[in-house]
Amino acid sequence: MSRYTLGVDTSNYATSLAVFDTAGEVVCAKKRFLPVKPGQLGLRQSDALFQHVRALGQVTEQLRGQNPGPIVGVGYSARPRNQEGSYMPCFLAGEMAARTAASALGVPAFAFSHQQGDIAS
Repeated sequence: MSRYTLGVDTSNYATSLAVFDTAGEVVCAKKRFLPVKPGQLGLRQSDALFQHVRALGQVTEQLRGQNPGPIVGVGYSARPRNQEGSYMPCFLAGEMAARTAASALGVPAFAFSHQQGDIAS
């Protein structure tokens, strides 16, 4: 029987969830880009955090019907870089969602940096 891992990332630009197989291949994924107002170059952290909180439920529901099998772990982006002091509030939404999912599923949760996810993809 195949086993799968759920990945959660809430960067300053997108809410992303994906399911990976044991070989690390993406089985299914959903992403929602955060809207930026015309004329602005990005989002304030408080705005990004709020948008992630609103988007996570919807993105999770879209992914739910595509889940191929049992989730055995949940990974999430907890910080921008794997370096002391690296912090952005927008990652708190993904951490909360990932740790809640892991607890509900009775599986471990693993924190990574957003940069590690970029390199892996």
